[in-house]
Amino acid sequence: MPVMTAPARTHALALLAVVALAVATVACAPAADPGRVEVQQFTGTPSFFPQETGLRWSYLPDGARLDEPRYLVTVEGPTVLDGEVWILFRLVGGGQDAGFYRQFRDDGVYLRRQTRPGGSFTFEPPIRELPAAGELRVGAIWSGSTTVEGVFPGASRPEGRRFTQTVEYVYTVVDRRTVTVGTSAYEVFVIDFTTRAFDEDGAVAEELTQTLWFGPNVGTVRHENGWFLIETNFTSDVDAP
Repeated sequence: MPVMTAPARTHALALLAVVALAVATVACAPAADPGRVEVQQFTGTPSFFPQETGLRWSYLPDGARLDEPRYLVTVEGPTVLDGEVWILFRLVGGGQDAGFYRQFRDDGVYLRRQTRPGGSFTFEPPIRELPAAGELRVGAIWSGSTTVEGVFPGASRPEGRRFTQTVEYVYTVVDRRTVTVGTSAYEVFVIDFTTRAFDEDGAVAEELTQTLWFGPNVGTVRHENGWFLIETNFTSDVDAP
């Protein structure tokens, strides 16, 4: 699913003065080694649907320079949501900071909630983003309907603080191919999906069709927002079945 949309200066100066005094007081004392930053790469092979804590993906739009700011997706790990254990993914970049709560079940991958600064969207029932691994093949289709509850307590307009909307979705695997992004080649499933949001009268208020590329044991190679995978903190030598 795409990302959905909604200390005082004098105190700081006083705090800086206190810090400066403390530094001057201990200037002659031996400095303790603060240590070094350690960056660890995930070891092992990710799951067919990657979900292991610490996995990280970096994305850039097509044609972007490699030194441009990236979109980073990180698996932050299991967390309890509504009394159940879900796995939190975090997306940061381009002014966005969004969380995605997913479960990886025998019959596929489900999205329960999406958060962003100031609010959240909860899907009831959860959206089935991907089917079971054995069902992922060209021609596969899955669909569903969900009620989206948006909660944004700080919204300026009262009607924007809490609202619900019915959304229907259809996913279709249209191709399976080998793609090259940068210097890496991936075997991916090309998946088109359409979402339709309905108004209070049951009429279609908005319809959106997007495309993503999913690579088994790799994850999203082409994000539905048009970003392409350029780097991960893991390696995967497993081919698609």
